[in-house]
Amino acid sequence: MAEIQAGDRVRLLGLPDWLAHDLPQDEQQELRAFVGQTTVVTDIDAHGYFWLGFGGTVDLEDQARYSGHSFCVTREFLERAID
Repeated sequence: MAEIQAGDRVRLLGLPDWLAHDLPQDEQQELRAFVGQTTVVTDIDAHGYFWLGFGGTVDLEDQARYSGHSFCVTREFLERAID
C-alpha cells in the first residue's frame, strides 16, 4: 500500500462499522454516499486515523459557511487517488 499523508487526494473505499452504526438512518445514508468519492486527507491524528472532509463552502456576503461531514477512518478504507 502506498503511503498516504495529510494533503493527499484519496478515494474512500468503505466505512468502518464503528463509524456509522449509532447514527440515525439518514446520516448513515449520507456517509455511505461518500464511498467511492475522492477527497483530501486533512489530518492524520496521533492514533493514526485519517481525517477526511466531504462538503463545500458557500460564500454569503462577508461570511463563508461550510456544510458537509468530517470524519476519520483507518488506512484500509483509503486508496491514493490518481488524478
